[in-house]
Amino acid sequence: MAHGKVTITVDEYSSNPTQAFTHYNINQSRFQPPHVHMVDPIPYDTPKPAGHTRFVCVSDTHSRTDGIQMPYGDVLLHMGDFTELGLPSEVKKFNDWLGTNQCKQMQICLGRAHEGKHLSI
Repeated sequence: MAHGKVTITVDEYSSNPTQAFTHYNINQSRFQPPHVHMVDPIPYDTPKPAGHTRFVCVSDTHSRTDGIQMPYGDVLLHMGDFTELGLPSEVKKFNDWLGTNQCKQMQICLGRAHEGKHLSI
């Protein structure tokens, strides 16, 4: 494998998030920078092909896990806040929800600001 220089183009709106939102979301009817390729999610009940590993990705559920239709997967990745306020009762509710989901091989949860605010672990 040859090692060479990689050119990274900085988006012209990277220093102004408000202008970026206006340009990409309002002017183009949804947020889609030119270097991002949008994909449509597959239906939650789509069977997993044999020999594949399915990653189920969710984020920022903010204690609102009731009614989420989770697909079968091998690995659950939860990024972002999983509580609203970081209360122990919210963490317990989230843990109970994790116990009911179909991703049994591995569950990876990376909390954010709310989860460390009120808890001492």
